[in-house]
Amino acid sequence: MNTQWILVRHAKSDWEDTNLEDKQRPLSPRGKKAAVLLGEKIHDLGLTPDRILCSTALRATQTLQGILQVLSQYNQVAVPELLYFDELYLASPETITQVVASNHGGKQKIMCIGHNPGMENLATQLAQQTLLMKTAHMIIFGKNTSWGNASQIEKGWEIQGNIRGEEA
Repeated sequence: MNTQWILVRHAKSDWEDTNLEDKQRPLSPRGKKAAVLLGEKIHDLGLTPDRILCSTALRATQTLQGILQVLSQYNQVAVPELLYFDELYLASPETITQVVASNHGGKQKIMCIGHNPGMENLATQLAQQTLLMKTAHMIIFGKNTSWGNASQIEKGWEIQGNIRGEEA
């Protein structure tokens, strides 16, 4: 069984309205375009996840909307199950791992949409090498076994892709 864990850092957010709480910042126009481009890359590469675990922050949910906008255009693509978690907002690698361990549902392809530094730090841990995650960036990890138990969830992953939803 080839299990995939797709880590996604949200697209570029808009800092124009300084009165907004951080969690309520929307995507910038550039971020909206990047989210759609990320969706196109996900479709083109056959990476449509079975389940998506997403932060409840507006910029994360809008990144998800951009991805789904593309995926929903293809009738042959099943829409992934969507789960939203407050815990994924600015989460540590440990928290992200706990959310996935409790909510992967035995699905083969799980996507997590969240924030730095947690996503970048988790990617670095899984890869056992330093990885950078810019906005609208996804890193795909795979392993040839099931998710396993929670204590083993961070072990045995290999990088299968490192993709940006926009150009540098």
